[in-house]
Amino acid sequence: MDPSPERAKTIPAGTTNGIPRHLVRIRAGANGSRPLPNSPLPNSPLLNSKGNGEARMSQESIPTVTTDGHPTPPDEAAIDTALFAWEWARLLSSTGYVTADRTVVVAELRRWTIRLIDMLGRTPFDPSPGTEIGQALVALGFGSPIALGRTNALVMRKFLVPADDDRQERVAEVISFISQGFVRAVRDRTLEEQDAIRSSALLALERARADQRQAELLDPVTGLLNRKGFVAALTDRLATSPPGVLGACLLSLDGFEPLDRGFGTEVGDQLLRTVAERLSARFGGEDDLIGRIGRDEFIVAAIGAKSPTAGQENVLQRVAAAQLAVRAPISLGDRAMVLSPSVGVVSRLTGSADPETVLRDAGLAGSWARERGTGSIALFEVERATKQVAGLALAAELPGAIGSGRLLAHYQPIVGLRSGRVEMVEALARWEHERHGLLEPHAFIPLAQRAGLIEELGRSVLERACRQGLAWNHLLPRGPIVSVNLDPQQLTDPATVRDVVTILERTGLPADLLQLEITEDAALGDPATRRVIRDLAHIGVSLALDDFGTGQAHLARLPDLPALGVHTLKLAGEFLSTQATQDTQDTARSEPAPTRLTDRWFGTGRHQPPTHSSARRDVLAATIALAHRLGLSVTVEGVKTEQDEALIISMGADHAQGTYYSAPLPVPEAGDYLIRGR
Repeated sequence: MDPSPERAKTIPAGTTNGIPRHLVRIRAGANGSRPLPNSPLPNSPLLNSKGNGEARMSQESIPTVTTDGHPTPPDEAAIDTALFAWEWARLLSSTGYVTADRTVVVAELRRWTIRLIDMLGRTPFDPSPGTEIGQALVALGFGSPIALGRTNALVMRKFLVPADDDRQERVAEVISFISQGFVRAVRDRTLEEQDAIRSSALLALERARADQRQAELLDPVTGLLNRKGFVAALTDRLATSPPGVLGACLLSLDGFEPLDRGFGTEVGDQLLRTVAERLSARFGGEDDLIGRIGRDEFIVAAIGAKSPTAGQENVLQRVAAAQLAVRAPISLGDRAMVLSPSVGVVSRLTGSADPETVLRDAGLAGSWARERGTGSIALFEVERATKQVAGLALAAELPGAIGSGRLLAHYQPIVGLRSGRVEMVEALARWEHERHGLLEPHAFIPLAQRAGLIEELGRSVLERACRQGLAWNHLLPRGPIVSVNLDPQQLTDPATVRDVVTILERTGLPADLLQLEITEDAALGDPATRRVIRDLAHIGVSLALDDFGTGQAHLARLPDLPALGVHTLKLAGEFLSTQATQDTQDTARSEPAPTRLTDRWFGTGRHQPPTHSSARRDVLAATIALAHRLGLSVTVEGVKTEQDEALIISMGADHAQGTYYSAPLPVPEAGDYLIRGR
C-alpha cells in the first residue's frame, strides 16, 4: 500500500512518518519513504482478496504514536506499522497452522507492532508489556520455538541500532519479556491441552464403556434384549410396577435347528430376525418385554391383571397370539419355511417374582412342552419342577457314585422251567445313595442317559456282574449265566464290542457264561446298531431280546433275530397282566375252557391251562410257538403267581423270571438262593 504524494503531509521534526528516527531507519523514496527491507509490497499474497482498500480501512482505525508516546494522526504512521506487520506475518506463516483469516492475523500483529514501538520509545522504559506480545503469538496459534525465534530476530533487525547501547539494552529486555510471555503461554496452553486431551479421553472412555454396557444387554442378531438385558429390564419393571400378575412365555422354535444346520447360520439368523420382528410388532407395547435368551428361544413378558386367574387367562391369550405370529410361513428367496413354537408358560404375583427364577421356571416349562411334541404348551408346575430339580441334583452326584463304587448290582434268578433250577441271573443296577438309600434303576438310569453317562455306567455294571459270575462259577459246579442289560446308546457305539471283550479278559469270565440283553427297538431298527449286535454275537456271548411286546416291533420282525445272533426272546410281563375281575370270573367258571384256535395249531402243552384272559393267552401262546419255530428260546418275565407259572409251562416256555421266584437280591442273598436252588 504505497502512499501517494498527494497524501504526504508535514512530518514532525525528529520523526519519519511519525515513527521515532532512533527506532526506524527509512531511506528517502519518491514520496520520502519506502518499504522496510524484505517486506512484502502492499499487493503481497499476505493480503486478502479484498486488497488495499480493506487494509487501509483497518489501519485507519488503529492509533499511531510519536516520540513522546502521544497519539498522532493515523496517516502519518499507518503504512510503516502495516508493512512491519505484513513481514511479521510472512515470517510466522510457515511456523504453524492458523485457522484465522490472514488479514485478521496481520491486523492483530499490527496492533502489537504499535505496542512494541510505544514500549521502546517510552520514558521511563517498561519492557513488561512484552510478555503480552509473547502470549499473543501463542494465542494466535504461533506456538512453535521457530515462531519465537523469527519474532525476536525481526525485532532485533528492525529496531536494534548497534551504536546505541541504551537502545540495545531496551531491545534486549523487550525480547526477554516477549520470550518469557511466550514460554509461559506455551506452558499454560500445553497444560490446558493436556487437560483437554485427558478430559476428552475420559469422556471417550466413558462413552465407550456406556456403549459396551448397552451392547452387553442386546442380542447382536435380532437387536432384542439378551438374557442379561432381559433380567435387568424385568428387575426395573418389577420395582416400579404396581401389584399385579407377571406372565412370561418362553417360545422354543421347533424345527429351527435342522434349518439352521442345513441352510447355514446366515439363513438361521434371518429366520431369527423375522421372528423377532413379528413378536415386536405383536407385543410392542410399553408394558411388554421381549428378549432372545437362546439360539432358538424367545421370551415375552408383561405385567397385567391383578388376580392370578385373570392373569393366567391373559397369559394364555398372549401365548396363542405368539404362536400365530411365529407359525406364519417365512419366505426367504424361493423358500417358504415354517416354524412351530413350543411354549412354556409361567405366571405369578409380582410381589413374589424374581427375574432369574422366572427364566428358570419358564425354561423348565418349555422343556416339558418340547417333550409333548411340536407346538405344544406347558404350564409351570411347582411339584413337577421340584422333582425335576431334585433329579438334576442327583445327576450331578452320579459321576462320583460310578467312580467310587457305590453303583451295585442286585441279581434276580431266572428259572429253567424244565429243570426247575436257577440257570441264569439278571444283574440289575442299584445305587447305594448316602441320603436316599438304595435307588432302583428308574431313579437314575434316565439321568445317566441325559447326562451322557450311560456308557460309563453300563461298563461299570457289566464288569461288576462278570466278576461276580466268575466267583459263583468257582463256588458252584456250574455257575449261572449272568445276564446284563445294554442300553440302546451303548449299541450305537462300535467301541462297545471292544469294551465287552476287554471286560471278559480282565475278569476271566468265559464268554458263554455272559448273556447281553438288548431292546427290541435297537435290534430291529438302525442298521449301524444291528452291526454292533452281530459283532457282539461273534465274540461268543449269548444275546437276548428284552421286553418283547413293549416296543414298536411286531411278530413279522421275529424272523430277523436269528440272523443277528439273537437266540433268546424275553417276553414282557404285560402278557401275564389281567384284571382281577376277569381272574375271579374265570376262576368261578365250572365248565371246561373252550378249545382255542391256538390249541389246534400248537397243542395244549403239558398242563391244563389255568384261567386267564382268553385273548392274552392266545397272544402269549402264539408268540411262544412262533419263537420256538424260529429256533429261539423263550423267557417269560413278570411271573408273580403259581397260576402264571402253570400257564407258561403249558405253553412251552423255556425260562421264567419274576417275583414268584424271587425279587432282585444283593450278592450274599443271591448266593444263598443259588445254593438252595441247585
